[in-house]
Amino acid sequence: MDNRLVLIVSPHPARLEQALRPFRGAGFAVRAERSLEAALSALDPFAPPSLCVLDARGDADGAALRRAAEALLSRCAFTFIAAATPMDGEAFHDAMEGLGMLPPLPADPSEEDGRALLESLVKLLPQR
Repeated sequence: MDNRLVLIVSPHPARLEQALRPFRGAGFAVRAERSLEAALSALDPFAPPSLCVLDARGDADGAALRRAAEALLSRCAFTFIAAATPMDGEAFHDAMEGLGMLPPLPADPSEEDGRALLESLVKLLPQR
């Protein structure tokens, strides 16, 4: 799996635009779905995205984020998942324990945050 696609799940995908610039610059296509339901129905488990970024700005305790990540993983087990969240690192780790998610992005991620996420992802993807 290295189809170089990033799937954004956000009611406001433009808020993540700065963080996506490094991915586009590295040759990734970016697709946005405004709801988890739309994302799940559009996912092809035989051609999963390399990364799914969940916008979890309104989820202070991570419960909805965890359910969303579990739903995505049940459909595409080999997709890496990250989240834009207001949770601090320790709270995020505790809430997402066992899901294997990438380090979280801040709620309003910058291009530098996106670059750090891209570096984490590239280490996990098969070499081209």
